[in-house]
Amino acid sequence: MIKRIVMHRFRGLREGILEDIGRVNLLIGPNNSGKTAILEMLYLGGTSGRACELVLESVPDGTFPATTSLRFDLLGLEPLPRLCRRHGIRDRWEGAPATLTEEKGVAVTLSDLPKEHPFHNLRLGAPLPEPGWKDNTAFSKKDLGMLALFSLDRQKGIPSEVVPTWFIEQKVTSEISRWHYLWRPDFVYTWERQEPIDHMAVWIEEGPVPDASRVLLFDFHTACAHFTDRFARWAYTKIPDWHEKTAESLIRVFPNLAGARVEVSDAPDGQKGKTGYIRFTGRTPLAIDQFGDGMRHTFKALASLIGLAAVVDEHHPGMFLWEDPELFMHPESLGRLLEEMVRLVQDKPIQIFLSTQSLEVVALLTHYFREQYAGMQETLRAFRLELEAGRLSVARFYFKNLLTWLEQGMDPRYWGVVDLPVSCRYRDAEKTTI
Repeated sequence: MIKRIVMHRFRGLREGILEDIGRVNLLIGPNNSGKTAILEMLYLGGTSGRACELVLESVPDGTFPATTSLRFDLLGLEPLPRLCRRHGIRDRWEGAPATLTEEKGVAVTLSDLPKEHPFHNLRLGAPLPEPGWKDNTAFSKKDLGMLALFSLDRQKGIPSEVVPTWFIEQKVTSEISRWHYLWRPDFVYTWERQEPIDHMAVWIEEGPVPDASRVLLFDFHTACAHFTDRFARWAYTKIPDWHEKTAESLIRVFPNLAGARVEVSDAPDGQKGKTGYIRFTGRTPLAIDQFGDGMRHTFKALASLIGLAAVVDEHHPGMFLWEDPELFMHPESLGRLLEEMVRLVQDKPIQIFLSTQSLEVVALLTHYFREQYAGMQETLRAFRLELEAGRLSVARFYFKNLLTWLEQGMDPRYWGVVDLPVSCRYRDAEKTTI
């Protein structure tokens, strides 16, 4: 699993490091501190799994095995266009600096870089299809507006001009890390540029990375949208008892649904996609969207996570990225939802990153790791983030640190001691209520 991330100019992050990453990671901190940016960075890097070749014509021996974004992620969504929609950006980059080559590769001209720079002109070449198989590796015109990233995995010979000075200071080496380069300007930190590579977002990951087809990002937009036909068909045909497992998990979070069945079928009113339906014996089914927002959020998060958990193994590890798990949730239901998440992944090779504004999320997970999942305590991390002029500051908490802070009535979301309108204290059942 990923152990270290070094970041250069991704969205609001000018530079930063996340080190000693665990299996279950909480990203906490004030607004605009980089939590969502890190989730998106991990998502784009994680879904870079479409094989290609990076060709740098100005570099001797300048051909490198590489990957770029998958056509679709686990949920059946196009990775970069999906993030563009999150930020109110056109999901198809009109005027993208890319053309289709005769060999069905992609040629990119980055005019903001000097002509002598290795990345001023680059090509992503599609691998040749296997003999006798249909060619589904070639790039198409559709790709030109939705690709803006390539990744290099533990390779020698990367030109020094494409290595940010910040990485050299942190002693980052290409032989032990995976490098990601992103050139769409909407995702690049643009202020205070000092060198040509500052026109690109660059980040590296050290440690084993997830299988690109097993990366799940769940956010507000996912909770409020229907499942894609692609995901629903895949889960229904490939995940044994997907409906039944989803119902069992949903009932553990909402016990008043005992006896209900879950179905996934066409969205109402002729809309695209699929949605969930709750059916009780002797009653007509109700679409999940007719229930409260908390129910809808829980159902879609669990149905997605059950699909992910069913297809990971030691050779194909996964990653679960969850923005604001507290969204729409009453604290009691939130506790059961987080407990169900841990139950589903406890024996699975899935690395988890949760971004949260909620002290309840921090306290509840700490409690479950203490009382029910003691064997996972050493895997828990919390990272308190803060940004100043684009520079990321990080305070790292381990399980015992979190427990001590919470027992003392302190809030790990803050740098100092604060008085909140509501004072919260983590306590044992034996301790006196304060």
